[in-house]
Amino acid sequence: MATYSGRYATVKVGTNTVVGMGTWSMDGVTLDEIDTTAFGSTWKTFEAGMSDGGQVSFDGYYDVSDTNGQALLISANNNGTHLTSLRFYIDNTSYYSAELTTPASFIMITNYTLTHSKDDIARISFTGKVSGKLRID
Repeated sequence: MATYSGRYATVKVGTNTVVGMGTWSMDGVTLDEIDTTAFGSTWKTFEAGMSDGGQVSFDGYYDVSDTNGQALLISANNNGTHLTSLRFYIDNTSYYSAELTTPASFIMITNYTLTHSKDDIARISFTGKVSGKLRID
């Protein structure tokens, strides 16, 4: 049985590490349920509908100088950029990323939040919507 230490996780845009990230999470694929229950039925029946690629979220400390990571992701949010090279590493070599074969997928950064508190360092969090599906490499 394989286990993974969060110590080796990271978030990258291409080969550039997004500086300061300390957590990432993925809300996996959801499947729509199509109600096929007929009048007079006692039990509901369903069929599988379309799949939704879910969303990703990640956060850590804010670093204004991270132009190839945090600043790039903020810009992607501001411009509605479709990211195909955003990678969520589970160890030093394996990661989740957009599926590049048919149908090609991407991640859109749908939200970022910058937080300042008197008893903590500045933090930033990102949320992204998966269009299509993710793959693991």
